[in-house]
Amino acid sequence: MPELWSDERVAALPSWSVIRTHLLLAPRLARTLAAVGLSPTQFGVLVQLDNTPGATSSDLARACLMTPQSMSELLPGLEAAGYVERTPAGRGRPAPVHLTAGGHDALARATPLVEDADRPEALGLDADELATLTTLLNRVADQVSGS
Repeated sequence: MPELWSDERVAALPSWSVIRTHLLLAPRLARTLAAVGLSPTQFGVLVQLDNTPGATSSDLARACLMTPQSMSELLPGLEAAGYVERTPAGRGRPAPVHLTAGGHDALARATPLVEDADRPEALGLDADELATLTTLLNRVADQVSGS
């Protein structure tokens, strides 16, 4: 029976290339962020709160591509660590979430580590290639998400 998937055909499949890259980069990012005691998901939540202060748990779940239930499980740990606080908004109203001084500090410590890990040279690219890659990945993500 002839070979259905050659190495070249596999390498030309964008979906698999993105998944393969994710499987290689995700543990690398986890190791980078472990130095400041954050997971990639926790870092993502802190980034979103820095970008959108007062976002609700549902807002954060959407922005971080998580279910609301998963976000509800994550936020208490960030609160216990002193990184975020939820402001009561009244019965039946979503509680806005804010970074605390500790959250700002954790994000400030993590940011240069992430930026260093994402330098073009660290990814085997030059600056123009990295800019193009990032633009294209964001375009694909927007297309697939329906944005």
